Amino acid sequence: MSATLAPLSIAPRTSSRGLSRRSGVGAARRRRGDLGRNDAKSSPSESSLNNKEKKVRRRREEADAVEAAWREGGGLLDGADEESVVRTVRGTVQVARHYEQLIEQQVFNLAKYGEGEVLPDTHKDPVWVAQRLCMLQKLTNVPPQHVPDMVGQSGAGVLSLTPASVLRSMLAVKDLVPNGDASHMVRVEPDLLLTDTTHLAYSGGDVMRTLREMPMPEPCVRLLVTEEPGLLLGKGGLVRMEQVRDQVEEHRENLRAICEGVPDDGWLDVRAQRWFTNFFCGYY
Repeated sequence: MSATLAPLSIAPRTSSRGLSRRSGVGAARRRRGDLGRNDAKSSPSESSLNNKEKKVRRRREEADAVEAAWREGGGLLDGADEESVVRTVRGTVQVARHYEQLIEQQVFNLAKYGEGEVLPDTHKDPVWVAQRLCMLQKLTNVPPQHVPDMVGQSGAGVLSLTPASVLRSMLAVKDLVPNGDASHMVRVEPDLLLTDTTHLAYSGGDVMRTLREMPMPEPCVRLLVTEEPGLLLGKGGLVRMEQVRDQVEEHRENLRAICEGVPDDGWLDVRAQRWFTNFFCGYY
């Protein structure tokens, strides 16, 4: 029995693998082309590179000028280590940039609201800031890398100090705390340099008398005020003084023990100082 077969139409079969391969090649080609176009768009132009180079060069020149101002003023000795130099220069530049932004805001507020003060443009000049801080460093003997922080803590008034006013304040602090580390005290509390010396002598003297009336030996009184110089300005108020009074009552025997054999104008040894500061000096 013979069967009649219908003619077969054999058409080329399309392979899914071939399609994916060809489409993959095409897509890859398109992706390569797109990537090239994106690279062309995202690649930095010559002008932008030049601007970045100019900015870097300007900052380097600014840092060099600030360092030179510090060295010319005697605030940075030739033997200063690199880390302290870098911290001093960076801190000085940061102070100037802070006041540059502040002055812009002050100018805007004055133009919009017609009120408010505007600091002089000198405050945004890093070389001028370096000269002012250098003067302050020489008269207070505060390490140069810590002087910019004094501006950050107490404000622009630190930059307006004169040599005469700084000397008067340093002498007033030394009168209140004989044998005390006045440099450390003004670094921790720069407001001591901004306070009228007559007021400082009055308020500080009252604080020293109050502390000496407590059953606390003289070396501990001086150490407490040296570590918390804000007490001389009344910072912490009566609450802080009551805290000190309670601590003295609680640790009276220990205070007597660590001060045994120490004269009134002497200082505690390192271990005794560490114990005292851990228990008493928590305000800062």
